[in-house]
Amino acid sequence: MKPLITICIVLGCFNVSIAQGIRGNVTLRGNASVKVTGHSVTLTWNTSQNATGYNVYRGTTHSGPYIKVGSGIGVTTYTDVQVTPNQTLYYVTTAVNGSNESGYSNVVAVVIP
Repeated sequence: MKPLITICIVLGCFNVSIAQGIRGNVTLRGNASVKVTGHSVTLTWNTSQNATGYNVYRGTTHSGPYIKVGSGIGVTTYTDVQVTPNQTLYYVTTAVNGSNESGYSNVVAVVIP
């Protein structure tokens, strides 16, 4: 399997395996990739070839479990407004095409002040 998602933030970069029929990279880049404003988190990424949408999952521990907080996202940004202060949240993403969904990306940790 080829990498599907490469996510880069202060914590580093990582890759995800692709689902059948999905190619390319989804990238969260630089300090603007994960933006914490008040009590929301905005994730931004590049498109993935053959992906028709993206899912975003969130957990309260690094190893999960993760719950789907956004599905069938047709754009390359997602804002999670269902966050509360004074916690660390962990996000993983997937790319989808029809009934195919990639595996989870590596984890991105976000500290909510």
